[in-house]
Amino acid sequence: MLCLVNRARESRGLAALGAPSSLAGAADHKSADILRCDEFSHEACGREFTYWIERSGYGGCSWGENIAYASGGYATPRAIFALWMHSPGHRRNILGAYTDIGIGLKIGELEGTPGAHVWTQEFGSRDC
Repeated sequence: MLCLVNRARESRGLAALGAPSSLAGAADHKSADILRCDEFSHEACGREFTYWIERSGYGGCSWGENIAYASGGYATPRAIFALWMHSPGHRRNILGAYTDIGIGLKIGELEGTPGAHVWTQEFGSRDC
């Protein structure tokens, strides 16, 4: 997924995103929350989307988030990435003025879908 994001950015003259472990941990926790609470939402488990970013120790000053889920052949990195790139808001995050990204993936049952692959991208910028 990181390669797909950075390839898309670089093909448009944008800098590649760094991948600090703090944002990766935040993204993993967000995907886990979505599964645990069985709630596909940026506010899963009643938490603001910045909840895990703030607790991760990431010191950025602006944030964004993409979430998606699918199962079977629709759950591959390329399939999810294509969905995000065809959505104006998700595309804006991927190509946005961020410096870093964390990518999380958890698999479980979500909203009655067994084997759901829950993807989260947490974006941040240290350029304030």
